Amino acid sequence: MGVLQKVTFYGHMTLDFAHLEKQKTGYNSEIFVNGYRPVANNYTRSLVCFENGNNSEGVSDDALGYTFSVYRLEEDGVTLRPISSKNAGKLSIVDYNVRNQKKYQYYIFKEDETSISKALLSNEIKTCWWDYSISGLELVDSDTNTYKINSNDVWLFESNVSSDSTSQTFAKTTYQNLTQFPQISVGKANYSSGSFSGLIGKVVKNGYNEDATLTEQWNDFCANNQLKLYKDRKGHKYIVDITSTSGKIADETREQATTVSIGWIQVGNADDYIIIGD
Repeated sequence: MGVLQKVTFYGHMTLDFAHLEKQKTGYNSEIFVNGYRPVANNYTRSLVCFENGNNSEGVSDDALGYTFSVYRLEEDGVTLRPISSKNAGKLSIVDYNVRNQKKYQYYIFKEDETSISKALLSNEIKTCWWDYSISGLELVDSDTNTYKINSNDVWLFESNVSSDSTSQTFAKTTYQNLTQFPQISVGKANYSSGSFSGLIGKVVKNGYNEDATLTEQWNDFCANNQLKLYKDRKGHKYIVDITSTSGKIADETREQATTVSIGWIQVGNADDYIIIGD
């Protein structure tokens, strides 16, 4: 049996879609119904829709037909955490909500209206980075606590980084009474806060690169009301807001390098969030 390797459409032909399927029993009569929209199925080998003469997206968002659900398993973990459900043409995501120096594996399930596939497993991935990072979060779905990160809204601090002490604040009140030992009342408050500093610019091959407007952009980022994801080299991750920032220019250097310092306070548990990007 021959293998189909190439399909050519000539200029005088007008097509709404091209749907190639593996040979199967039965006749696909529904394609001749007026207004029919093609849907990928288990026999589909290729599905390309031509809308307004443009097929640059390859597979139409409306014609994909499947939902791909992605889950993450952390090393030594027993629970699959949901990461994303994709049913549009772009089937790649970036998972930002991971710790440093941890191993992860991803489970991908293909679903349609009637069934779910066996999980496709990724390779085991071990994270490794040497930067501190703080990223702005954009709400996508409040029901699932899903947020998105724009890659242009990620701030990395890789040089002259200094992390100050991290404080843990919890609500405990001591009551003295007539007994030998006091009574301790425990409230619900339990959160971290801290600060760190680092060069705002980047060390590149030819030296140090820092535009004067970078500090202004940083100050705007700190002042906005976005939730932010803060991660350090050690492997900690926090949902935070920035409470303060300051900058110091090294006047003795030709590059006039700027070190910024920030204070942050935890406002959420990162494990309760889904944080993804394109």
